[in-house]
Amino acid sequence: MPENDLNVCVIGTGRAGLIHARNFASGIAGSRLTALCDPDTEALERACVDLDVEKRFTDYRGVLDDSGIDAVFVVTPTLYHHDIVVAAAQAGKHVFCEKPMALSVAECREMIDSAQAAGVKLQIGFMRRFDEGFRLAKARIDDGEIGSVVLIRSVTHGPSAPQEWMLDVRKSNGPLAEVNSHDIDTLRWYAGSEFSQVFAYAGNYRNPDQREAYPDFYDNIIMVGRFENGMQGCLEGAASVGYGYDARVEILGTDG
Repeated sequence: MPENDLNVCVIGTGRAGLIHARNFASGIAGSRLTALCDPDTEALERACVDLDVEKRFTDYRGVLDDSGIDAVFVVTPTLYHHDIVVAAAQAGKHVFCEKPMALSVAECREMIDSAQAAGVKLQIGFMRRFDEGFRLAKARIDDGEIGSVVLIRSVTHGPSAPQEWMLDVRKSNGPLAEVNSHDIDTLRWYAGSEFSQVFAYAGNYRNPDQREAYPDFYDNIIMVGRFENGMQGCLEGAASVGYGYDARVEILGTDG
């Protein structure tokens, strides 16, 4: 590999972390998978053996102390995003952070400020902005093909039951963040504007056995909103649907 390739460490070897790690291991131009990090030693060992990675860490601070690592992929529970990203930026590492970015606006702001102060890149995992189909829809909107946009409707249904930490909305902000942050980003992107008003209903319909321990958890949500530029948006989100991953978007304009 070229000497100027970025040496990458993926922090978090759960389901999503392994997707990123396998992509790097199969070859992404300009980068190489150098290390993996996870406090779960058994999961970390399995991942390192599976992906033939020698360098491993059980504490992300060790990653940041390693001058041979140029960039980190933060694929941990949301609760830990802020601390890891801020520390990584201060250590001079470029950062890719999975969505949702953090638990609060204040945490997000500090993450951005830390990256800017350190002069490193910070990217959030909103991959739909790079998807061919979603990009084509954006181009057709911008070309005026359907006139002025009136309503953008985005749907994301996730097939799997939430992991234990996701059930606690104080640690995850629930499916609206874990699943439907993609839809929120898509609505803002297509509208070219920020929300001025939002309204939502949510409920737990598919995980009744979790209601007593996690009364605030919800697995289904509908949200409607108005943008500052007058456009309308709505999203429908669900977790634990079982039948498969379902993501789609519909744009209604004045002419199509």
